[in-house]
Amino acid sequence: MNSQKIDESTFRTASGLWATGVSIVTTADLSDNPFGLTMNSVTSLSLHPPMFLVCVDLGSDTMQPMLDRRAFCINVLTEAQKDLSNRFAKKGKNKFDGVDWIPGVTLTPVLKDSFLSIECNTSNVYDGGDHRVVCGEVSQLHFNNDPLSRPLIYFKGKYNALVD
Repeated sequence: MNSQKIDESTFRTASGLWATGVSIVTTADLSDNPFGLTMNSVTSLSLHPPMFLVCVDLGSDTMQPMLDRRAFCINVLTEAQKDLSNRFAKKGKNKFDGVDWIPGVTLTPVLKDSFLSIECNTSNVYDGGDHRVVCGEVSQLHFNNDPLSRPLIYFKGKYNALVD
């Protein structure tokens, strides 16, 4: 096994060795304007109550609306949604132009055709270095009923596919 000093580049490379699903985490400000960003820092947290957590960069345009709304939606993407992932991975306005979505029970955007959408009400927020860890109790689940739908996977800095 090869050991290396921990710097930002090495840490980023090491983190990329953890295969993850790709999600767009969405929220809305208090005027119901949608916000969102592509994330893989998402995980289930608790069964009782059902909870998920997301880790949001302090510089993200989505952070403050998420804190104000106290709700977010984790939209797990399908292999067919790579372009959407790339769009939401960049900073900028108009990310939702031409995107098919509906407001969920939390009034956060639920993206059409996602593999799974998980609406959460924020329960706790913790500092985590240059991120905030936002914990949310699940309030609604939206499943994709397409039997051919497969999740989008990210590994070693690029998109990958599941193999049966």
